Amino acid sequence: MDPPDTFLPRCFRLSVEAETTFLKEFFSENENTQTAAMHKPLEDFHRELNELFIKACQDHQQGDLEAAESAYCRLLDYFAEIPILHYNLGLINYALGRYQDACRRFSRAADLQPDDADILFNLALSRKQSGDVEGAIAGYRQALQISPECVDTLYNLAGCQRDKGDHLAAVALYRNVLRLAPQHHSALSNLAYLYHLLGFREEALRAYRRVLELCPDHSSARHMLAALCGEAIDSPPESYVREVFDNYSNYFEKSLLLDLEYCVPQQLRAMYGRVVGEGVRRLHGLDLGCGTGLGGQAFSGCVDRLDGIDLSPKMIALAEKKAIYRELSPESIDAYIKRTKDRFDFYLASDVLAYLGDLQETFLLLRERGRAGTVFLFSTEGTPGNGYLLQETGRFAHSAKYIAKLAGQTGWQVISQETARLRKERGDWVTGELWLLKMGECW
Repeated sequence: MDPPDTFLPRCFRLSVEAETTFLKEFFSENENTQTAAMHKPLEDFHRELNELFIKACQDHQQGDLEAAESAYCRLLDYFAEIPILHYNLGLINYALGRYQDACRRFSRAADLQPDDADILFNLALSRKQSGDVEGAIAGYRQALQISPECVDTLYNLAGCQRDKGDHLAAVALYRNVLRLAPQHHSALSNLAYLYHLLGFREEALRAYRRVLELCPDHSSARHMLAALCGEAIDSPPESYVREVFDNYSNYFEKSLLLDLEYCVPQQLRAMYGRVVGEGVRRLHGLDLGCGTGLGGQAFSGCVDRLDGIDLSPKMIALAEKKAIYRELSPESIDAYIKRTKDRFDFYLASDVLAYLGDLQETFLLLRERGRAGTVFLFSTEGTPGNGYLLQETGRFAHSAKYIAKLAGQTGWQVISQETARLRKERGDWVTGELWLLKMGECW
């Protein structure tokens, strides 16, 4: 699944001749400029400011944002009504992650130059990054009134509609993008995802196949096509999992907690309290596939030291802000366990094993780095039979018989197993199992 936004930096610079015309117009109207120029010829002062603007744009383009910002602000002291100054300051604020400030600058530029679709595009983008999806949608629509066939604007508007949950509107917009740019693989990938999400199976199959025609190495499309076609695979490519969660990171918690009513960490925490005991603390725990830290939050009072690993660097960055984990590592479970010298007496995998498939090596590695009495809490999506399978959702389901047999084969003992509602999908509950395993002697 590709990210919903495309940001193409559009730091334009007016020609010297055009900017000179702007400056001359404002010179005659601006009292501060006249006063500042009293001690030198007006023409010389005019030339100095024009050179300052040109140097600011050069610094901006070369990445010296601090120098460029300082110069633009100095120019605003004399020419507060020139839109390009506000626009370029908006670009700097956006580049520095100051999205609210970017919104204010782009908004002022739009007030001064309301017919500029480029300004409106970046205003909408800044609103989206600030969390104002509705404001972003309004901004993109306003930009489309000026440039109705701008592919970038249509694509970003589609992403906003998708994030808002208006999937049919997003589909129509992505189709419009592809009408104008038939090889726009990001629009095609998002369209395939939405067809899949909406249950339009044949349309999704065609779209995924077209993605692979354009990008043969597109791991997400290849994995989802395998899921829809019922292929038997042992595990997804790491690049697929990393891409999914990197792209999902900004909306992960809202989607899980509000839209999908996800509460697996709390259910596992309650199981731990009932089975192990509320007062029993662990020395060193590892949160496998920690995501943004929802599992770590649920168990933060149970473990003296808790570390986390996740394939998605963007998820790791969000988890770090919670200050729950001693160390965080952006890598796979198996790779981390193979390289670490630490030993653990607590493992947590909340809604993680659905992205692994064959669990034998993972269970063996976790046992190797465990201690006597180590506990392992995790959730699985359920399926009948004796094994595991790749579902049409792209996630793996594991039968209870498979987990119980695998636990015995790899040196784990099943202490507790409970059927539970894991999350909602298309309005219905996905059911599965909650597990608590241990190794070595009983506590």
